[in-house]
Amino acid sequence: MKQLDQVVGLDRLLAIHLNDSLRELGSRVDRHAHIGYGRIALRGFTNVVNDPRLREVPMILETPKGEDETGHDWDLLNAQTIRSLIKHT
Repeated sequence: MKQLDQVVGLDRLLAIHLNDSLRELGSRVDRHAHIGYGRIALRGFTNVVNDPRLREVPMILETPKGEDETGHDWDLLNAQTIRSLIKHT
């Protein structure tokens, strides 16, 4: 967050794409994974959704589409996962 603020400026941040990554940071490969199923993992998303500086920044899911093996919609599952990470104070 410190580097993001220094390079871009948190005051200039208009939205955040939320997707996990199949590949490691710096791989130059943009392959999305479902929330918690990739390299960022739930801990990374917990930090983002609970950072008070990002409270008013819209967050947009950008994850693979379709259904899981039980027929549940991945968009709904990813949204539920993100919501479950929010700490209510």
